Amino acid sequence: MIRWYHIIMEAVNVVTSLLSNQYAVISGASQGIGAEIAKVFASEGAAVILLARNETNLRQVADEINRSGGNAIAYPMDVSITDNWRKLSAFMKKKGLSCDILVNNAYWRKLVPIGQLSDEDWQQTLDVTLKSYFLGSREMIPFMLERNRGSIVNISSLQSHIPEPSFGAYAVAKGGVDALSRVLARDYAPVIRSNTIIAGAVDTPGFAEGDDFKRELGSRLPAGRIGYASEIAATALFLASSQSSFITGSEIHADGGRSIT
Repeated sequence: MIRWYHIIMEAVNVVTSLLSNQYAVISGASQGIGAEIAKVFASEGAAVILLARNETNLRQVADEINRSGGNAIAYPMDVSITDNWRKLSAFMKKKGLSCDILVNNAYWRKLVPIGQLSDEDWQQTLDVTLKSYFLGSREMIPFMLERNRGSIVNISSLQSHIPEPSFGAYAVAKGGVDALSRVLARDYAPVIRSNTIIAGAVDTPGFAEGDDFKRELGSRLPAGRIGYASEIAATALFLASSQSSFITGSEIHADGGRSIT
């Protein structure tokens, strides 16, 4: 009797999972917000395809998901290179994979006053933090159109609205992400939805400052603390799922209230 109860409950969980029978492609998935999004999406039934340059970390994230009963593929690549996206698309078609959800999350930045930024650092920032979002969207849109559904979730930053000193190129790139997200929403409605998460300070490996700085920064926010990657992942899950079916072309601020101070 107990055995049959567990079988029935497992079946119910599969049916009620928010992303059952969907494929999600996630860039910047080797750590931090991207890795957390991958884990949450997999726990909700999605088959996740993970992209990042750091092959070791990427495979660790995929292995953790697979050991937990999820379905993850690690596909190491530099997302700023056009040909890499074309190769990914060909790989997906060969393996019978598709894309219902795209999470653009990769970024690169160098924190110096913009007048001190080299041509190379400016270009690298734009290539990884903006161009890759365009490349990924362009390559995954045909999969979505074929399946007659799709959700693009672009991870942006409060720096695009309230730039801090030395975030120049990064803030510019994220401003481009915000605009790109709205363009995608207009061009591909009603089949594909596109939305943006405006993330504030989040405790991730990319946050180099120590705990004292994080506590001090958090104390200045209405929320009383900085955010967690899991909270951005939960927001991404909402935007990726049918629970947000009437939301497109929108920005959701997950910034602890920083934008209202």
